[in-house]
Amino acid sequence: MIDLLYFHGLGSNKDSRKFKLIKNAFDCTHSCFCVEWGTDTDISELLTDLWTHYKDKNELVLIGDSTGGNYAYQLRETLKASGMKIKLVLLNPLLDFSSRIANFPFPEKLEKSLEKIKEIDHCFLLQSNRDEVIDHSCINRGFEVEQLIIDDTHRLLTFEKCVDSIKEYVTSDRL
Repeated sequence: MIDLLYFHGLGSNKDSRKFKLIKNAFDCTHSCFCVEWGTDTDISELLTDLWTHYKDKNELVLIGDSTGGNYAYQLRETLKASGMKIKLVLLNPLLDFSSRIANFPFPEKLEKSLEKIKEIDHCFLLQSNRDEVIDHSCINRGFEVEQLIIDDTHRLLTFEKCVDSIKEYVTSDRL
């Protein structure tokens, strides 16, 4: 069975509605794990531990929501060197802190853990057209980005309608 790692967003956890929907959809074909992190987590250490654990696998699926999208992208980039087949799904990803438009505070320690991702490639990108947290207009898409724009907010209240599209991408031959 292929492992699927879900990186939740800021303030969420393994009990998130999106992770439960993903886990339910992929339960028969993938071993689903939620990568839990919080405001005090050493993200660099977490990503190193994940790299150590998964570096010898043949295949992996990474799904990252919001801030978790940044971390999923970072992990994919470090694992790519091993020649692993990795499917990446980004849900309203925070790829660059400067694209954040929300006015609620963001933990400084976590801000420092974010990479400034200038261009994404080889992934499935789900974006809300009414995202009140992140301005997605500055995302540069490189090669092989399958994009789905939906009429929703940052929380993806209609996420259950998107799960089939995500599953189709993950189970396809596309990278």
